[in-house]
Amino acid sequence: MPDDVEPSFDLEAMRVAATRSVGEWLDGLPGGAVRLTDPNLAGYAPRAFVAGWRMTVGFSDRARRVDLLLPSDFPWRAPRVALVDRPPFLTWPHVEQDGVLCLGPDGQEIDPFDPVSVAQRLLGEASRLVENLISGACVPDFQAEFVSYWDHAATYKGTSIVSLLSPEPPSRPVRLWRGQTTYLLGEDEASIRAWLVNRYGSVHSKFTTDAAPFFWIGGPPFPNGYPTSAADLRALISDSRDLAMLDEIVAEMPDRITAILGIGTANGPALAAVMLAAPESAPHGAHNTLIKGFRPGRVPTPVLTARYYGGARVTRATVTRADPLWIHGRGEDVAAQGLRGKTVAIIGCGSVGTPVAIALAQAGVGKIVLVDPDVMKWPNVGRHPLGASAVGKMKAKALAEKLRIDFPHMTVDHHTTDLETVLRTQPELLRDSTLVIAATGSWAAESMLDTWHAAIGRCPPILYVWTEAHACAGHAVLICEVGSFRAGFDSTGLPWLQVTAWPAGDTQLREPACGAVYQPYGPVELAFVHALAAELALDALLANRTKTTHRIWAAPRERLVRLGGEWSADWRAIAGDSAGGQIHERCWPEAATTPIAEAAAA
Repeated sequence: MPDDVEPSFDLEAMRVAATRSVGEWLDGLPGGAVRLTDPNLAGYAPRAFVAGWRMTVGFSDRARRVDLLLPSDFPWRAPRVALVDRPPFLTWPHVEQDGVLCLGPDGQEIDPFDPVSVAQRLLGEASRLVENLISGACVPDFQAEFVSYWDHAATYKGTSIVSLLSPEPPSRPVRLWRGQTTYLLGEDEASIRAWLVNRYGSVHSKFTTDAAPFFWIGGPPFPNGYPTSAADLRALISDSRDLAMLDEIVAEMPDRITAILGIGTANGPALAAVMLAAPESAPHGAHNTLIKGFRPGRVPTPVLTARYYGGARVTRATVTRADPLWIHGRGEDVAAQGLRGKTVAIIGCGSVGTPVAIALAQAGVGKIVLVDPDVMKWPNVGRHPLGASAVGKMKAKALAEKLRIDFPHMTVDHHTTDLETVLRTQPELLRDSTLVIAATGSWAAESMLDTWHAAIGRCPPILYVWTEAHACAGHAVLICEVGSFRAGFDSTGLPWLQVTAWPAGDTQLREPACGAVYQPYGPVELAFVHALAAELALDALLANRTKTTHRIWAAPRERLVRLGGEWSADWRAIAGDSAGGQIHERCWPEAATTPIAEAAAA
């Protein structure tokens, strides 16, 4: 191509060509298809369909009209198919309110270079779906995909309801906090308060919660059984003990009750809400219709409940899960279930310890204790996840604040002190943890920690993490009941095994300041070391590793050589002249030795 001619990429021309090819194919079908007009397409707003055709298709019960609809980014995104002649909404599953059929998962991939085949396939899938709908074969999907259909049928569109509840039996009283933009459900007031403090930093001085009943009703109802009245709700929960719990709340005459339904489906538990608003007072006569004819506090319970249920206004609302098991694996991650009760103490909240802490929080660890005496500075910003917003703050405190905001269901403690102070004054912070992670980069601190670890019987396990020059290698050493961290180092803290060697000498760089030295690597190089450490931490927490272990990350040799390095003789004795980009696992020495000496002894 000549240098003065720019390459052509015209999305609109490609869409027009693809649309034309689909139209020509439809025109050749028996009976053909009618091009939809702009008013026809507007009937599907707010969907952005830019072209479509209507055709009549014969089904087992009768002929029905079907629309093939092209989105604005066709052929890169799949067309949609709509059923024009259909029963009322929520009579059939997989049919949205405007008649568009749900034929596959969101974002399904298609071949953009064969639009006719895509249209053929989707129309075929639509025909098979409609036949299954006619026969009733898809009716159980109303129950398996209960959340979607309940959401479609929700009549309350106001404040969102977020749940911290564990969606499982038994039925029980729970608590509800009503905020301006969110309602929050929790097992008790303390758990709601803790979540709000983590998320927002504080709660209002007039913080309070209301009683809310949680009913486990087992199997999900079909849409025609969704409650529209208080009587419908009572019929749905049915159990006498559950009804008594609801009656107790009604007896307090609240202006509104939010009843939570816990429902077991084939795809896991689901939550829904039914909101009861107290009967409105008549414009004339008694100020409160619930107590009409009685003195306050003297209304017989049967009369009060009958009046409340008889006049209550009912709305259905969506509940969004934000409980720990849902956030970490959508309720299906066995590892997250095991991590919920674990505590990890992390010593060092720098460019290694902080990413590992974040990864473990994302994985679902229930409690993290952070220890670091340092302040975040501008030179840290380039490879530290906290970034410029944390400059001038204590690293441990700033990281704790971030984790509390991002994972408000977690417990995060922080201590802006050094390791020596912790060992002297609060050793229980480490001793009571499930796992301790040392990412200080300090031989003095970590040899002190190893000495303490030996004195208490090597429990809990400690994971030590460090990097070599230019982050061309990383190490994670898990010390369990047997072994010593110091066995892998000489008396000055130099490891017996170094993966890399640097013929030019010292790799540290210096700032124009006294004693200010650093290693020149960035967050991308470090990411492999973060993953190495976090994975070994998870293995230790989940008991996949119960013995002392040493894992090594060796970067690609090409990067090592480009930076002026080479594999060390010790590493060559282990891995040969490898291309790098690999993880190696080995036993940690019980006594001071080198890999070359080990090989000679073997």
